Amino acid sequence: ATTADAPPAPVVPAQPPAPPPGPEPVWPAEPQRTQLDTDAFRTQLDPGPAWPGTGTPAPPVPAPSPPLDPAPQADLPPPPVPVPEPPPPLPPAPVPAQVPQVAEAYGIRFLCGADDIERVVTEVRRRGKWARRLRGQEVSSASAPALLLIGAPSSGQRRLARMVARALAEVEASSGEVHGVHAEDLREHGPDGLRAALMEHAGHVLLLDGLDGLILDEADGAAYASVLYRTRLEGVNDTALLGTCEPDRVGELTAASPELTADLRAVRLPDLTDPRARAALVRLLAEERSLRLGADAQAVVDREVGSLRPRGRLTGARLVESYLDRAATRHLGSAEATQAIGSALSLTAADFEGLAAELSGR
Repeated sequence: ATTADAPPAPVVPAQPPAPPPGPEPVWPAEPQRTQLDTDAFRTQLDPGPAWPGTGTPAPPVPAPSPPLDPAPQADLPPPPVPVPEPPPPLPPAPVPAQVPQVAEAYGIRFLCGADDIERVVTEVRRRGKWARRLRGQEVSSASAPALLLIGAPSSGQRRLARMVARALAEVEASSGEVHGVHAEDLREHGPDGLRAALMEHAGHVLLLDGLDGLILDEADGAAYASVLYRTRLEGVNDTALLGTCEPDRVGELTAASPELTADLRAVRLPDLTDPRARAALVRLLAEERSLRLGADAQAVVDREVGSLRPRGRLTGARLVESYLDRAATRHLGSAEATQAIGSALSLTAADFEGLAAELSGR
């Protein structure tokens, strides 16, 4: 066979050219939301939000895998030991009440206040000895000692004055006598009368009762202070002066006459409104009177002595002294006690019970 005899090849229609690829679709930044996209509706129908640009739901979110079993407890570090909270602080322990000190010198016993009376007496004796050695010489501040006794009336002023007088007598700086004058007695003659009193009692101890009132309450108070200051510091005075002052007027007196108070050695006397000081004074006075207080009697005193109330001039040490004397009188009211006079009396609780209220007029 020849080429002419071969059958013609089938005609294949020409394929149209493929259209060029179009631009890729742009995904919207945020899907268009409808009421089907609300949280309430989606919670009921959809497992989750739809993929952008398709109507097919998103593949379901796989369920979280169960947590792995924790490692055995032995493989973990031990938990920290809890630190216990510190215990609350304990309340401060109560400070034990201090028993008032009793000083003794020259056979005289004294219930001390805030100052050590034995030290005061020693200072007075040294000052008196120094002043005596300087007599006849033109030396300033060579006058006899001077004290400012700070305390309520009847707080031991006269007892302390006797101790001072005997201390000065020991060094031949005083006669050992105590002379007393009240501020009321000096008002009639004014400041000149005070100067005359200082001269009159030279060589003795002068207890000036009410020095604070003389300077603070009188119209001539500044003149009184000036007389005391000039007589003692500008000359040589042999009168040992002990002036009294109420505790609540010390600051006022210092402000009114700082020069005078600087010359006076301040001595704080006991506060006999304090039940502890009163009970201590009862014991001191009982020993001086050869009276014995049993434990039962002392218990009543400690319990009731604080309820004593002053009446007129019966205050301070006088009030405590009257309380003790009244108990002794009760005790002596029995026939047995009367027969025992001559030996020390032993007071009992019955001698003191109710006595504080009776003495106070209640």
